[in-house]
Amino acid sequence: MTDWREPLLAGLAPLPDGPTSDAVRAGVFELGDQAVVAVAWDFAVKGGSFGADEADVYVDAARLAARDRLPLVSFLRSGGTRLQQGMHALVGIPRALLALRDVAAAGVPHVAVVDQPTTGGVWVIGATADVRLAVAGATVGFSGSRAIEAMTGVALGPGANTAESALAAGLVDDVVAAEDVPAALDGLVATLAPDRPEPLGLPTPVPVPGRRGWEQVAHSREVGRLDGAALLGLLPGPGATQVPLLGGDHTVAAAVVRIAGRRMVVAAAAARRGVRVGPPGYRLLARAARLAGRLDVPLVTLVDTPGADPLPESEQAGAASVIGEAMGAVLDCTAPTICVVHGEGGSGGALAAAVCDTVGVTPDGWFAALGPEGAAATLRVSPAEAADLMLVAPGDLLESGFADAMAPAEPEALRGWLVAQADQLRGSGVRRGRWARRLPH
Repeated sequence: MTDWREPLLAGLAPLPDGPTSDAVRAGVFELGDQAVVAVAWDFAVKGGSFGADEADVYVDAARLAARDRLPLVSFLRSGGTRLQQGMHALVGIPRALLALRDVAAAGVPHVAVVDQPTTGGVWVIGATADVRLAVAGATVGFSGSRAIEAMTGVALGPGANTAESALAAGLVDDVVAAEDVPAALDGLVATLAPDRPEPLGLPTPVPVPGRRGWEQVAHSREVGRLDGAALLGLLPGPGATQVPLLGGDHTVAAAVVRIAGRRMVVAAAAARRGVRVGPPGYRLLARAARLAGRLDVPLVTLVDTPGADPLPESEQAGAASVIGEAMGAVLDCTAPTICVVHGEGGSGGALAAAVCDTVGVTPDGWFAALGPEGAAATLRVSPAEAADLMLVAPGDLLESGFADAMAPAEPEALRGWLVAQADQLRGSGVRRGRWARRLPH
């Protein structure tokens, strides 16, 4: 049976004067018009197990990727650590992770192709990659099925620890058939490639709507606007590719996109209208913010959510802590950050995605300390009175200093607006300090 990887890696040039291994090979090859550092495991050699020599090869490859600022692609096929070497092999995992920190610090993407099988400590390397692409039908999991049964007495059920179950849990970002991996990888690396800015005309100013309070809330809920996932899908423009980033639920949508030749990481909280964000969604938001910082590309957040999921299961899953983690990740992002409030903005659950250098609000957006219905119950007034009291409309948000500008709601116009904001922030520096001060009265 032909190995789908061989045509792809046929031109692999081995690392000069580097360490060697019998189970892992590394080198540089061309993917489209982009040079890439690749590390490929061979499962036919001792189950592709990861020992001391394999760690040497991986560390050397990661250092080359960081030094030459080339994408690193890990082609994983391994049963895990080479047990015969004991701790000499096991410490190879932290060595690899430390080398990957250098890759991240260099602003270089790390892509993992998770193949059949990927288990044990080698899955730790794959699971921490910036983007994770899995081969359909592959076994994917920290422990192999035989080891699990031997240690616990419990046999894995059908469908457990597979590429498909990992996708459902948000542990990988996409699952593709083996024969489709080269094309998928080519598009992914092209999207992650360095910026090639294309000129765009200046955006047309957006007037501030005259609606206030409850009138703006009602308009936002009734108007036929795009949800976050649809807006994210249209932002790159016709025919453009994007790299999806998945979480453990579907409350947040995220992707790396190219807009006018510029890379941006975009996270939509929430993905659908009326959806409250759950803990996995906040973890995905945090992941998107950290990736934007590592790649030094703008982070764009699209806010349209009544807030965080308030149900007991979310509370027990640590909703407050993951909201804080996501908000902290956005605040800590060292790249320019831009928020677009294009629908509902409810309480701290929405604020986690809004603590950006620039906050724009579309004519359909509003933001409140709590959704009008919840605020009404707390204040013992009507929802309309609560909305009017909290000053939620675009004009109020601009006047208070929470929002900086009106943003267009239409994808094509928003595309130009985002590019203008990102370019301006590049020239003026980040403005995260604004969130350490009180809003002016």
